Amino acid sequence: MITKQALGNTLFGMADILRDKVEDYKAYILSLLFFKRLSDNYDWESTKVLKEAEETFGKLNQKQIDKILLDAHDFKIPAKCHWKDVREASMDKKNDVLNRAVNSIADHNPDLKGVINTVRWNEPSPDGSGGKKLHPEVLSLLVNYLDAVDLSNKNASVDILGDAYEYLIKRFADENKGGTTAGQFYTPQEVVDIIVRYLKPQKGHTVYDPTCGSGGFLINAAKYIKKTTGSQKNIRLYGQEDVWNTWAICNINMILHGLDASIKKGDTLKDPKFTKPDNELEIEQFDNVMANFPFSQENWWKNGEPKKDKKGKVVNKKDGSPQLAYPKEGFSDPYERFEYGNPPFSNGDFAFLQHIVASMKPNGKAGIVCPQGILFRGQPEKTEEEDGQRRKADDEYLIRRGFLKGKVEDDGELTEAHNIVDAIVELPGNLFYGTTIPGSILFLNKNKTEERKEKVLMVYAAKQGWYKEEANMNILLPHDVLRISTILESWGDLEIAKVWITDQKGRLRGVIQEELDFKLAALDQEYNEDLEMLETKLSTAKEAIFKKKQEDKKPTQSQLKAVESAQTIFDKMIREKADKIQTAHNLAEKERNAIDDVEQEILNMLQDLELQKRYFAVVDMNELEENEFNLNIPRYVETFEPEEELDLKVIIEEFNQITSSETKADSILADLLKTLA
Repeated sequence: MITKQALGNTLFGMADILRDKVEDYKAYILSLLFFKRLSDNYDWESTKVLKEAEETFGKLNQKQIDKILLDAHDFKIPAKCHWKDVREASMDKKNDVLNRAVNSIADHNPDLKGVINTVRWNEPSPDGSGGKKLHPEVLSLLVNYLDAVDLSNKNASVDILGDAYEYLIKRFADENKGGTTAGQFYTPQEVVDIIVRYLKPQKGHTVYDPTCGSGGFLINAAKYIKKTTGSQKNIRLYGQEDVWNTWAICNINMILHGLDASIKKGDTLKDPKFTKPDNELEIEQFDNVMANFPFSQENWWKNGEPKKDKKGKVVNKKDGSPQLAYPKEGFSDPYERFEYGNPPFSNGDFAFLQHIVASMKPNGKAGIVCPQGILFRGQPEKTEEEDGQRRKADDEYLIRRGFLKGKVEDDGELTEAHNIVDAIVELPGNLFYGTTIPGSILFLNKNKTEERKEKVLMVYAAKQGWYKEEANMNILLPHDVLRISTILESWGDLEIAKVWITDQKGRLRGVIQEELDFKLAALDQEYNEDLEMLETKLSTAKEAIFKKKQEDKKPTQSQLKAVESAQTIFDKMIREKADKIQTAHNLAEKERNAIDDVEQEILNMLQDLELQKRYFAVVDMNELEENEFNLNIPRYVETFEPEEELDLKVIIEEFNQITSSETKADSILADLLKTLA
């Protein structure tokens, strides 16, 4: 059976064929991969079920075979719609045969409608030449490349194929780090890991992601439940995604992982798909909600209109897009999600947050990636004496205060004192794909324990050196994840931290090893083919010399030079590969050692109250109220580096020595000038 590392790197090789040939090449690759998987598994299922039947009933006739095969498959593949039909089609017909095959499969399998057939394989070339947008030669190369890989359960289990698929998605995101599309479908695995492990889904729980992208949170929740309960089926998964291709990728991701998830297509704020069966305007609720919603989405209710000046001319922003004006009154959410106040139409952050709160059961929990602005945007009400003029409280301030204190009636009275904010993690900047906006993680809990009801844990994880800086974006390494997760888990309790670190160290070392295995497999793919070619070339050159010697003849200079040249290139490539392998091993060892270093760092910190102030704070409601419910973490955690303490006596002594040296130098210079005079 193939390893996920070898499979992932092999599949990513398709990107080299497609890159620069079409815009969204990941959709082409992932759709073709899924079609190949269905076809290979279809054949494997047929062989398996017929073999089992023959072992039970003996030799089967054609009628029996046809009857058995009717119920043998997870998905139906109609006649002439199999992978082999595409492979065997002539080049000029290949695009049409593939397009017809995937659409026919979608027609025969309602769950695959819009999933397997997102790509229009026979789309005409936009230049009007009469050709195809994806040239038949390129498609043939793709088909031939993938044809060599058996994607059935016999060679690639759901775990292997699912993990390889996730690896592909990450590689696609890495290639588009600076672009906006990567952020639509991928959240860094390290952030997902922190959220899932703090929320700890339980057997029988429901998990919901309102902006699910490719399904990373849902997949990882299923993996967590499999690890803790023995089966990924002990959890129910729900997600909504608005972008067609991303929705399709997510559905494929669920199928390849063997998960029975409900992934709906649509705009979560305008058209939430998960509502109560008996009331389509009442939001369904879940045990756990995990999300990375689009940061600061403008015009989220789609009711903005271009702002115009006095002359009726549209007023534009600096980027050339029109400024939008929104209705000031009269809005009421038909789903009644905005119990803490209507969020501004110009920024969707608190719209998403309130949708998430509405989607949590009375004892539900949530972990949400947010822009840091939600922690402090919006001002409280000010009187004329305080501010020089009377000013109403901003909507965003009121919503944030509501999360901390409870819902407020129109008369300003609290309906209930209820803090649902559990913990906040300030993350390094430039950590997320497609945006440089600094992010944070907000943890909500509608059923906090008694001792934490009036408290919020603030974790500062943005200190330089607590993340790896790379050219296009920053990343969290395994030891950085350990630092953050330990503080979250322990809330400053040393004994809890010790137990947690012991449990997590082995798992994080496994993550390091898995990453190393992927790198080593990638190096094999990068070098092995060239090395085999060079080895063949070298062997041929040596064989020519050997034949000459057998004939008792002297090899020619060109033959000797051919051997020397081939040997030099071969040896150089061997050394180059070996150096890269050693570098990968050294980096993995460095990261393993860093885990031990962070363990000691955290245990020391938790025994030093002064040091703790630079890592986290457990803030009570009185302090939050004194700070007007501003949750900006630098207000509570010492985020600056303390200045080095200096010994004044040592400084004075050093100053006197310098002064004495200067005086001596002046005297020597004066004597020298006298002599010259």
